[in-house]
Amino acid sequence: MSRKRKPEEGKIINKIDSKVNKKKPVFSINYIVLILIFSFLLSLIIGFTSLAAERDLEKEQELGRKLAKDIEKQYEVVKDLAQNSLLQKIGNKLAAVSDLEGMTYHFKILKKEGVNAFSLPGGYIYVTADLLDYIQSDDELAGVLAHEMAHIIHNHALKQTEDNTKYSLMTILAVLLTREPDVAVLGKLTTITFLNQYSREYEEEADLTALELLMKAGYNPGGLLTFLERLYTQESFKPEVNWGIFQTHPATGDRVNYIRDKLIEKGMDIDRRVITDYLKVSTKYIYEGPLCTGIIYIDETPVLNLSFSGNEDIYLLKISEAAQNLDQYLSTDLAPYEIRVLTEGVASSLLIRNNAVISLEDSETIGLNKSSSEVLKESKEKIEEALWRFKLLFPFY
Repeated sequence: MSRKRKPEEGKIINKIDSKVNKKKPVFSINYIVLILIFSFLLSLIIGFTSLAAERDLEKEQELGRKLAKDIEKQYEVVKDLAQNSLLQKIGNKLAAVSDLEGMTYHFKILKKEGVNAFSLPGGYIYVTADLLDYIQSDDELAGVLAHEMAHIIHNHALKQTEDNTKYSLMTILAVLLTREPDVAVLGKLTTITFLNQYSREYEEEADLTALELLMKAGYNPGGLLTFLERLYTQESFKPEVNWGIFQTHPATGDRVNYIRDKLIEKGMDIDRRVITDYLKVSTKYIYEGPLCTGIIYIDETPVLNLSFSGNEDIYLLKISEAAQNLDQYLSTDLAPYEIRVLTEGVASSLLIRNNAVISLEDSETIGLNKSSSEVLKESKEKIEEALWRFKLLFPFY
């Protein structure tokens, strides 16, 4: 006999069934990932907005004008038209690829003793007249300007001042732009910029950014390398000399190493002969009566000379071709064993990496009272001497 079910029991059973059958909400993994990505992007946007808020280019340029006036009261600005034209030309090419919208750059030469360059907030870049005498190519000057421009791009002067004081960037700007700025803060900023007292981190960032600017602007980035290599060598011989831009952290030797490594990493061919005035091949002819002496030089060193009758064009051509061959086969990584003299009977040849620079017979050197072998062996020794002097200037090579 079946028992009638009470209504209350049925209600209880229905409630239980509904709980069992009801599906629990499940969040898909994709949905969670989207939320995480959105949160990350939002944090980046907030971060970038914060950074942008900390940088006021108008105030930086106003501060730059103020500091520049003080600098130019202390030191005479050089008005040489040719030098300033070169400085502006190179500086403007770098500025065009600097990607810092709203920043106007100013390039000036100061009559101040020492090889130096420095930058001020707001786009002001100064080089000394001594630095222009010291650089050996447009690529080297571009390297120096790019380094200083990088300090401006990354706002290093104000950031270093922030690191050295208790103030924020915006507070430092506000303090320095008052009618009577805080002397201590102003002193710190001036010391940082004028003496290039940047941290290791900022100096390295400026060097690596400079390499990018140089490549974008079409300059040989090796110019920054050869400039620093030469400064390092001269500091080694004269450690008491105050080089200005030499007073940086990291040490110049470290800078040379990581710049060279970065260029190699990028697959750049470091050809120091192209960038500097070293290992340049030239010729000179001296006429004395019926005789002509043709001389081939590497830099200021005569490495080969021949005397012959002045009307013998064949010898003029031979010297010209020998100079061209020497220039072509000479390289900065040339080893002494790769230069040799091959003698066969009365004829000798000067070879560089098995390429003939010049071939002579004993009859062609009789006027020098030497055999062709003796003349070319002397030439070999002088080429090696020129290479040795070069490597002494560039010990990192």
